[in-house]
Amino acid sequence: MTLVFRFRPLFLVGLALAVLFAAVADPAQAARRKRAVVRMPASPTDPVKDAALIVDGVTGKVLYARNETAQRHPASLTKMMTLYLLFDALKAGKVTMQTQLPISRHAAIQKPTKLNLRVGQTISVDTAIRATVIRSANDVAVVIAEALGGTESHFSEMMTARARQLGMRETNFHNASGLPDPLQISTAADLAILGRHLAYDYPQYFPYFDLAGFNYKGTWYPTHNNLIGRYDGADGIKTGYTGASGFNLVSSVTRGNTHLIAVVMGGRTAVRRDLEMVRLLDQTFAQISANPSLVARASVPWQQVAQSAPAPAMAGFSLPQVATSQFAALSPIPATVQSDDEDTAESIRAPDENIALIHAEGAQAAVPAAVRPDQAKPVRTAVNAPRPQMRPSLRDDTSQSDPEPAMPGRNWTIQIGAYADKALALAQLKTYAGKAQDILARASQIVAPMQSNNGHVIYRARFGLFAEQEARDVCNLLTQRGQTCFAAAQTR
Repeated sequence: MTLVFRFRPLFLVGLALAVLFAAVADPAQAARRKRAVVRMPASPTDPVKDAALIVDGVTGKVLYARNETAQRHPASLTKMMTLYLLFDALKAGKVTMQTQLPISRHAAIQKPTKLNLRVGQTISVDTAIRATVIRSANDVAVVIAEALGGTESHFSEMMTARARQLGMRETNFHNASGLPDPLQISTAADLAILGRHLAYDYPQYFPYFDLAGFNYKGTWYPTHNNLIGRYDGADGIKTGYTGASGFNLVSSVTRGNTHLIAVVMGGRTAVRRDLEMVRLLDQTFAQISANPSLVARASVPWQQVAQSAPAPAMAGFSLPQVATSQFAALSPIPATVQSDDEDTAESIRAPDENIALIHAEGAQAAVPAAVRPDQAKPVRTAVNAPRPQMRPSLRDDTSQSDPEPAMPGRNWTIQIGAYADKALALAQLKTYAGKAQDILARASQIVAPMQSNNGHVIYRARFGLFAEQEARDVCNLLTQRGQTCFAAAQTR
C-alpha cells in the first residue's frame, strides 16, 4: 500500500501528460471541443428582444406578426426617421443635394460606426444620405440633425412629432443615430409604417436604399444590408444593432407587382437575423402564390425612378450586381461582439453559422400550397389528455373568449405567430407541432382571429392551455431548440 501511495502522484502527472499529448496529436478533436463550448443558441432571435412583422407594402395589410407591438430598441433603424426628415427638407426646398452641412464637435465625437468626420469640415446632402443608409454613420446622423433642428435634442423632438403624424403611436426618439439610449423606443409595427412612408412618400430617393456601397475619400464602404443583391427582389432598406437591441432589419422586397415590407428585430447575430428574414419572406411569398388575393397589385414608383434617366438627385448611383446565389459573398469571421459598433457587429460570424444549412432548414417551413381551411378537421384534444398520439385541434375564437372552460390557473398559451389567413396559421401549427411532438403532444392547437389596428383580420396561431410558468418554461425550451414563440395569457 505504501508503494502505491508513493507512486500515485507520478501516475496522475503521467495521466495529465497523456491527455495533453493526445490533444496535440489530434488538433481536429481539440478544435471540435473548443467549438462545442462557444456554439450559439439555435434560436435566431433573443426572446427578450424578438419581434417580426410582414405587411403588404401597397396597403399595409398584416401578413405575419410576432411581438409586433412590443416595445423594442430600434438602434440604427432610427436613421430611417432621420432620413425621412431630411427628405421632408429636400421637398420643402430648405436644402438641395449640393448643400454643404457643417461638422460640429458634437457630431465628430460620436461613437462608431462613423465616417470619422472632423470639426470644421462639411459634407454634402447627397453624401450624407449615402453615409447614413449604407455606412449607418452616427456622426453623419448628428450632422443632419443639427443642420435641420439646430441641436440633436430639438431634432429628436421633431422626429417624435413626425412619427405621431405618420401614425407611429408607440415610438419615442431621443437621439438621431440610434446609439444606446433607454428612452429610444419603437415597435415592429411602427417601423413598418415608417418603411412604407419612406418608400411611397419619397420614391425619388428610395433607390439610395438599394445601393451596394459608396466611395468616400477613396474608401469603399459596403452596405450592411446583406439581402441587397442576394435575395430576389430585395431593394432596401435599413439594418440596426446595439447590444440592447440585438440585430435588427427592415426589408423592402418587390417581385413583379407585389411589394412587401418586413421587420425582424432581436437577432442573435447578423446572419441569423438575415436568415430569419429570408425564412419569413419565403413563407409569405409561398402563401401569396397559393392565394394571390392576399395582397394588392401595383407597380412600385421607385423602380420607375431607377429605370429612367438619372435625375440630379440620383447622379452617381451605382446599382449592385446580383450575386449568383443568396448570401454567396458572406464569409465566416469567428469573433465576439464587444461593443455597439454596428459595422464591427455586422461583420461577425458565429463559429457554427453555416448559411447554406440554416437557409435549407428555414425553407422547410414554407407553407404547403395545397393546404386549405376546409381540409382542416377541428378535433379538440384536452391539454391534460393521454399522450398516445398527436390529435391537433383548430379553435376559431372570433369573440376573443375561450370556447371551452379553462382549468383553474391554466389560461396561458404559447403563440408562434399571427398570419394573414386561417389556412396558413393551421399549416404553421401543424409544422411546428411536428418538430416538437415530445413537448406539445398534449396541447391543443388554437387559431384565434383578431382585428389588427389597420382593420384587417389576422389569425394568431397558438398552443394551449397551460399554467403561466409552464407556458414560459415550454416556450424557453422550444426557443433553445431554434423554434420561435412567446407565452401569453388567453384573453377573454
